Amino acid sequence: MRRGLIVLGAGPALVALGTGLAWNTVLILPGLGASGAALLFGVNARCLDGRGMLWRESLPVAAGRSFDARALVVAECPVVVSGVPVVVSSIRNGLPTQQVAISLVACWLVVVLQVLAIAMSRSVRRPYAVDLRSPRATPAPHAAMFGYALKLSLVTTLTGMLFVGSSGVSVWWLPLAMAPPFVLWSSVRLFRARRRWLSAPARAEIALTVAAG
Repeated sequence: MRRGLIVLGAGPALVALGTGLAWNTVLILPGLGASGAALLFGVNARCLDGRGMLWRESLPVAAGRSFDARALVVAECPVVVSGVPVVVSSIRNGLPTQQVAISLVACWLVVVLQVLAIAMSRSVRRPYAVDLRSPRATPAPHAAMFGYALKLSLVTTLTGMLFVGSSGVSVWWLPLAMAPPFVLWSSVRLFRARRRWLSAPARAEIALTVAAG
């Protein structure tokens, strides 16, 4: 996990630092970094519990609190990984203009929420058991991981391109006006995922599936 997060954060950062990517290109990087971070375990957020999930779910902890805590942990990884290239780019390019800065912050928020919503939704609808004894263990079968990677990268790249367009116009409020629909839809997906987790039969199915590994 640590090695994966370091590589995902440092790789794009070194590219941005070495090649001097323009700010409008840097806008694409947070989405790609967030997508990669989610693929480490977020698309099957409870896979690391393994057989211990049966014990964990027997503890007197509210199901909603358990979901919220896991969502926070999943969100932390994309936030950190996607933020590293942005910070490093400021060393080479200097501070962005106001329009680019607003687009960057709005895009960052949107793509992190998108990745989080997709990851948590997949985690409760398509749980998988993972053989944690294997050095090549992945959160899901290879075919599923390919589909997750394709969807996450496509969604975040297209979103980033929209905000790249908004950074090139002189209407400062345009990125702020574009963000709410994305935030709303991601919030709806998160709410649905949380509601499914609160269902005892669905939660039992997830626990048994994950513990089978």
